[in-house]
Amino acid sequence: MKQTDLYNMASRCGFTVTVFSDHPDFFSSWSLNIRKEDKKYMIEHDGRDGWLMFYQENEPNKFKEIDKKISHAMDDNEKINQCESWLLSV
Repeated sequence: MKQTDLYNMASRCGFTVTVFSDHPDFFSSWSLNIRKEDKKYMIEHDGRDGWLMFYQENEPNKFKEIDKKISHAMDDNEKINQCESWLLSV
């Protein structure tokens, strides 16, 4: 996943990226921590198990899963579209 694509998507949705972690050697896994005003969220792609997951911080440094999708059949554009859909819903 291209970091710039994720940053651009977050910006379009009114979010600020606080942390991006990319682990291409581990099944193309990555995570994106973002915030909008006082709310924090995290999107993770677990390439090994094929999950794209969306979390909201409910306590400092503790996140609760909001949604997840099977991602092994998604291309990068579909993953970006799913992430954008999640961000526009909150």
